[in-house]
Amino acid sequence: MKKIFVVILAVVCFAVPAFADGTYYVVRHAEKQATDLSGGDNPVLTQKGVKRAAHIVSMLKNEPIKAVYSTETYRTVMTATPTAADRGLAVQLFSTDDLAGFADQLKAMDGTFLIVAHSSSTPDLASLLSGTTQPKLAETDYEQLFKVVIKDGVATLTQTTTTFE
Repeated sequence: MKKIFVVILAVVCFAVPAFADGTYYVVRHAEKQATDLSGGDNPVLTQKGVKRAAHIVSMLKNEPIKAVYSTETYRTVMTATPTAADRGLAVQLFSTDDLAGFADQLKAMDGTFLIVAHSSSTPDLASLLSGTTQPKLAETDYEQLFKVVIKDGVATLTQTTTTFE
């Protein structure tokens, strides 16, 4: 009987999922040019956008950023690069095709992360990480910064802005 109890206890202990403790800063790319200079759909940042990307570095200066993620567009990579460079990190690219899978990947890692996405995928990712529902961002809204903290499996979302002027 004692052996059966030990086996059952072991199965229950290993069946309980382990939660990573993480902090996730999810932000939309900074201001972009109206059009891609080559005629495509991949514009770069405006001068104001470059300043906002630099401001994000200062906002997160005391955060132990472990990794920086960006989608594969010029505007998101340009927004992510200053923070990554400040920490001596490479920008890691991700796709929004499987945002739920990416959120699960992030939630499995301990640490603090910056993720740069778009007006639709930024609130969607914050929602997936936090278990809340966040509204889409307006096409003209470049200021929202979502901070999701997961501690012992409990997520807390706070929202701030990257206002610098």
